[in-house]
Amino acid sequence: MRASLILMPLLALAAAAQRKCGSTKVPGALKEQARAFQRANARSSFPAAVAANRTLVIETYFHVIASDETEENGWVPEEKLQKQLEVMNDNYKQTGVRFSLKDTTRTVNKEWAVAPVDEDDKTVELAMKRKLRKGGYAALNVYFRPLGDGLLGICEFPDAVEPDSEEFWRDGCQVLHSSVPGGSTKNYDMGITATHEIGHWFGLFHTFQDGCAGGDQVDDTPAQASPTEGCPKGKDTCTGPKYPGEDPIHNFMDYSYDACMDEFTPGQATRIFQFWDKFRGKHSNSTLLHFF
Repeated sequence: MRASLILMPLLALAAAAQRKCGSTKVPGALKEQARAFQRANARSSFPAAVAANRTLVIETYFHVIASDETEENGWVPEEKLQKQLEVMNDNYKQTGVRFSLKDTTRTVNKEWAVAPVDEDDKTVELAMKRKLRKGGYAALNVYFRPLGDGLLGICEFPDAVEPDSEEFWRDGCQVLHSSVPGGSTKNYDMGITATHEIGHWFGLFHTFQDGCAGGDQVDDTPAQASPTEGCPKGKDTCTGPKYPGEDPIHNFMDYSYDACMDEFTPGQATRIFQFWDKFRGKHSNSTLLHFF
């Protein structure tokens, strides 16, 4: 699902038929760690009880990368960035997470702005992030730019990275500039794309990851066979006694329209803190409460 062609910035403004996220390939080791958390959570209510009473403030940096100083070509106005931050904080409030914006950078660089999100060639992306990235591995860097191929965003999953490694520099989220609140991407113009992508940064999978038999390895997320388009009431793609509940179309980690999304589950909140303690927390000044 990752883009392989450079498209003109205007194409990024076209209405997408369905949410398109580039974070579809979850590393095998991360999946196994999620399964380990899931098994441990089933044996004890302690992780969920602790997570329910935790709060976390994330050091956050916004980077605007545009072809020129027009909103059409990537130059997101300050007021829309502020609204984006408000949306993120509102969406994550239920998990105990808050984002503290430390700085915003603005760059006019056409090569960086319209570079394809290419799985095989990270040369331009790496150059951009090496120049702009701020903070340590516990700091969230969000890059707003005119992504092509209908892509709304892509984010790096957490991992045990070495300082100054390529994996460290690549960390962060790339978000389509016109998906911010008041943007021009129809049905995806309320800022939920950033919320969704940051979920991956914390370690959350898509609710439909690997279909009915796979899932996101979080017990209170109902099984889901396929991503959602729109906001279809009663959608239920995994049926039978083994798969109770309708598809979680209102979950931030599905592909529904922005207006349809409004929740993380308590289990997802627990998973955020579990992955935080495992991978990113040791790089911050936050108090660490390790579950395992």
